Amino acid sequence: MHPKLKAFLKKTALPVYLELRGLVYKGNAVSCPCCKGSFTTFLPAGSDQRKIQCPRCRSNERDRMLWMYLDRHPDFVAPGKKLLHIAPEAMFYKRFKKIKGLDYTPADKFAETFESTYPEDTIYLDVVDMEGVKDNTYDVIICSHVLEYVKEDLQAMSEMLRVLKPGGVALIQVPLKAGMPVTHEDDSITDPAERAIVFGDPGHIRFYGEDYKDKLESQGWKTGFVPITALHSDEEIDRCVLIKTDDFHFCYKE
Repeated sequence: MHPKLKAFLKKTALPVYLELRGLVYKGNAVSCPCCKGSFTTFLPAGSDQRKIQCPRCRSNERDRMLWMYLDRHPDFVAPGKKLLHIAPEAMFYKRFKKIKGLDYTPADKFAETFESTYPEDTIYLDVVDMEGVKDNTYDVIICSHVLEYVKEDLQAMSEMLRVLKPGGVALIQVPLKAGMPVTHEDDSITDPAERAIVFGDPGHIRFYGEDYKDKLESQGWKTGFVPITALHSDEEIDRCVLIKTDDFHFCYKE
């Protein structure tokens, strides 16, 4: 399909389809804070086809987790701040663009090559080498589920620290396997199907373990991870289909 036709259908036909699909699954079993809908079930998604995707807005568990945090902590991303959003998800892009007075930069290394995946004003930026970005530029960085794709993840951590202002905060989320003490990497695994089995996704090159904090701190970060259970009740977690073992991976520059 031609990229321009694909982009046109994404803007016109897809929203109508998703709205109708939301009506089909309307119910009271699960709730999505992102689109404020309630449904009979969420839909299968991901390599393991777990029922995690909202029928209407297509949010997954990590989207809902962050959305709820932003709803309850509006000062995290607020007017007057400079925000760097790496690999910008469409729903959060739309949310941040509505905040008047927010200096917002959506950016990704693949901004120019992924067919209509990112918003039009997403700039090219390699998280491993943010050439052209001055030290101490941003107040907030959001980098959610990116580092598991990046070979030089320690260098990316260092670069994000460099461009964050002293006193700033970064949310650097990764898939972390609870109970696994050491991050698992194996360069010999190149087959996408095998990667999906071992690392949880065909594009992932590692599965982070409980040494993730140590990796961040080795690059100069101060970490302050917050368990999701400290912010949400079990009922909220179950109803919004979140992962009880997840943490918010907050990182600070002193």
